[in-house]
Amino acid sequence: MENQKSNLESKGRKLDKSTLPWIVLGLIIISIALLNLWLMFDNKNESDTEKLVLSVPEFTLTNQQRDEISLSDLSGKVWVADFIFTHCPTICPIMTKEMATLQSEFNSPDVNFISFTVDPERDTTEVLANYAKQYGAHEKTWHFLTGEKDQIYQLANNGFKLAAAQHEGVFPHSRKFVLVSPDGEIYGYYDSYSQAAMKKLRKDITSLFR
Repeated sequence: MENQKSNLESKGRKLDKSTLPWIVLGLIIISIALLNLWLMFDNKNESDTEKLVLSVPEFTLTNQQRDEISLSDLSGKVWVADFIFTHCPTICPIMTKEMATLQSEFNSPDVNFISFTVDPERDTTEVLANYAKQYGAHEKTWHFLTGEKDQIYQLANNGFKLAAAQHEGVFPHSRKFVLVSPDGEIYGYYDSYSQAAMKKLRKDITSLFR
């Protein structure tokens, strides 16, 4: 009887070990599906906001050098913003590489790049500094900002009209870049995955910069 019980427990443990990878894979697939649904909703909302004239609201956050960066620090500059998080395994690396390319093309103190983290609890200034170094970010013109989560999510959803959320350890957010004019108005939205949109972004940065 004891042997039968032991054999059953052993089989149960083997079953648990064999099914664990499938459970993890299922969770990943569900997370990706949720992200895609969120992005579809996000794109729908942003298409409406592109018709409006929006001004970026006031904010004060901390960059990777532990300096406070406010909207007033960007006054008179052309800047591109996005929302990312450093341990993102999907869209963020592509977005950040694209931002790094823009930085190399528009190497001027009058053109800035702002990356807001949607996971400020893990993305400390030290973490952001390492991430910025990984992508060759210039300290004076590319700021990775962290701060209070509520402020960042308020800024994303209500200020920039970009979707950002947190759900069970997943951080679905927009993959779009936002171009802001020197007077603090949102000039346009650009899908970082679209070559046509990125071409237009480059043209619009050049137009505003001149």
